[in-house]
Amino acid sequence: MHPLLNYQLGDLGKVTTIYILKTGEIIESREEYLKIEDRFTWVDRRKIIDRILQLRGMTDTNRKSVIAIYEKDHSIREFVNVEVQFSPLSYTYNS
Repeated sequence: MHPLLNYQLGDLGKVTTIYILKTGEIIESREEYLKIEDRFTWVDRRKIIDRILQLRGMTDTNRKSVIAIYEKDHSIREFVNVEVQFSPLSYTYNS
């Protein structure tokens, strides 16, 4: 049996997940997301959680990373180690 090892985790950066609706509206809060959750059933939550954990290690403590999930084209884009004020462009689509 192996003894328990102590691991020191460094400071982990902030990672946010945002949802961008077809209208271009950006959803950032959990409360707002819960209202439109059914529009994003195609998103594999386990993969998103894995990416959040990976990006935390790649993000400086004075910066952030953003995972943007777009309703219109079912795409997911990552913005790694960006300024805290950064917000991805929301695309307004004409249907």
